[in-house]
Order: sequence, then structure tokens, then C-alpha cells
Amino acid sequence: MMQYAAFFILFFFSSSVFSSDWKLISSSDGFWIKTENQNQHALLLAYEKNKPHFLLIVKTDAPSVDKPLSVTIKIDRGPQENSRLILLERRADKSIFRIEIDSRYENNYVARMIAGLNWSIYFEPGINNNKSIDFSLKGFTVAFNDLLIGNKIGSLQPAWLIKNRKDRELYCLLTTNISIQAMKYRLQGKRYADALSLIPETGYSIIDHNLGEIINQAYKIPFKNLPYEPAAEKYLMFSRCLAQPFEQR
Repeated sequence: MMQYAAFFILFFFSSSVFSSDWKLISSSDGFWIKTENQNQHALLLAYEKNKPHFLLIVKTDAPSVDKPLSVTIKIDRGPQENSRLILLERRADKSIFRIEIDSRYENNYVARMIAGLNWSIYFEPGINNNKSIDFSLKGFTVAFNDLLIGNKIGSLQPAWLIKNRKDRELYCLLTTNISIQAMKYRLQGKRYADALSLIPETGYSIIDHNLGEIINQAYKIPFKNLPYEPAAEKYLMFSRCLAQPFEQR
């Protein structure tokens, strides 16, 4: 189980940037994906051993109780499911809680979030000034793909991969990113020549030498078979690349 160190808590308290989408972040405890709502409450998810781990950061009007707090959560118009909030840290303006999801729902919970539009948590009457806190699931699937890749290879930063001699991982990460961008341009109606001029070189000769071919592969896919959101299939594309013999590239 993950350890919630003081550095980890301070890391998230230092963040105040508003975003309606989910984004990948890293800490001393590994990778998380995070979103904030209009009131700057934040929901975070980590994924370890095929199980989700949730944190809820409540701004200003946090529940004042220090014992485990019973709540219900739901995705879209689905059933409300019982859960608990465990207080990890309290500050003057924010409190951080771990959300305990019922083990009966853990196996398919992420799949339901991928298919969903909104995630809500409901408090008992009198516990919180808000009856519920709501988060959009827009961008969750794309961020979750990055989370899976980060968990698998240790970082999505090229410099870190080079330093740790992860040549195969670097190659697959960059070529996957190029393929996704090429698919997006194709979905926008841009021609191959347009994509070739718009997608910059990476600075890594083994990739830049084959940049045209990598982009061309995206244009060989039948248009009807292109994913609606290419980045939502990033982990699958990356894993397929890793499975290929690297020496032949």
C-alpha cells in the first residue's frame, strides 16, 4: 500500500492551478492523475496492482470531523455506493482525505469512470456546507493512459529514460506520441504532407530518420478504423510497440 509522506502532502497543497481536465502528476509516491472542479476541490487517482486509490482535496469548507466519515459516491446516474473518507492532513484552507472504495466495486470502477461523464460524492446532512462535490470526467481516459505508461516504465520524461538507459521505452513513447498526433491531424482533415510539416523532429536520430514513415503509418489506417480520440488508446499502442523486437528497428 502506498505511503502518504509529508512531502507528498505538501506537494499537492502547493498546487492551485485550475483545470477542468485530468492531468498526470508525479510525486515521491509515484504517479497520480488529478482534476479540479470550479470550486478548486480536487480529486486524485493512483492505480496500483489493478486497484484504484483515491484522494479528495476539499478546499476551505472541509468536513470538521476527524473520524472516518461515511459518504456515498456515484458516477453519472448510476447507483449511489457507500464509501468512507479518512482524514490524512488538515490545513487552514484545505484538507486531504483518502477515499475508501468498497472492494466489491474496485475491479470495474476505473472502467465505469472511463465510460462516465461525471463523478459525485455526497455528504450526510449537516457535515458539509455542500451537499455534494462534483467532478467532470472529461479527459480522464487520456490521463489514465499516461498513468498506466508511467507506472510501467517509471517516467514519461525523455531525459529520465535516457539517463536510465531505457532506449526501447523512449523509442516507443516518442513514436506513439507521433502516431497519435498524426491521427489527430488526419481526423482534422489534414493531408500527410501537412502532418509531416507540422510534427516537429524529436532530436533523436533513430526516430527523426524514420519520422515520415511513422506518420505515414497513421495515414495507411482506413479512416473508418481511426479511433475517435487517438490518445485514449495510447497505452495499447505503446504496449504493442514494446512487444516488438527492438533490435530490428
